[in-house]
Amino acid sequence: MGLGTETYGGRAKQLIGRAQDRSLTGEMFEVQRRNLEATHQQSEQALQKACALIEKAPAVHAAGFRACFPIAFSFVYVYRLFRASVHLVDGQGGSLEMQQRAFAKGDALVVASFMPYSREALQVAEAAKAAGCRIVAITDSMASPLSLLADETLLFTINSPSFFPRWRPAWP
Repeated sequence: MGLGTETYGGRAKQLIGRAQDRSLTGEMFEVQRRNLEATHQQSEQALQKACALIEKAPAVHAAGFRACFPIAFSFVYVYRLFRASVHLVDGQGGSLEMQQRAFAKGDALVVASFMPYSREALQVAEAAKAAGCRIVAITDSMASPLSLLADETLLFTINSPSFFPRWRPAWP
């Protein structure tokens, strides 16, 4: 179900109502295990290609907004331990347009966004494409706006029994 079909508050109340439900913890672990399995199956081959694309780039930029900010930040934090030419694109203080000026032909952009897709992530991906960057999308669908611009797409399954994102079984 999308965000518009059921109220956010209603889903939150439903989850709070399950707070004493001892099966909720087990359900959360099971859903995450299945998410990891599905992600592995969906992205195993693309991961090698994405790594090669990133490795060849003169500079690497990473962007993620809203709930995807920690993905971009963690990528930059860890990758900077091995490479100096990796940059976080976060738009802090209204600097998004200025940060996009650093994009150059041959650079790579790693950009993450999941439904509902962030406008800023799409803006950054479009600017990177226009500058001649190669794009690695971290997203939830091959039909996502990021995937449509990407050179490589890493698909992640993000089901959850929580209220956001809405739990949708990906298995029979």
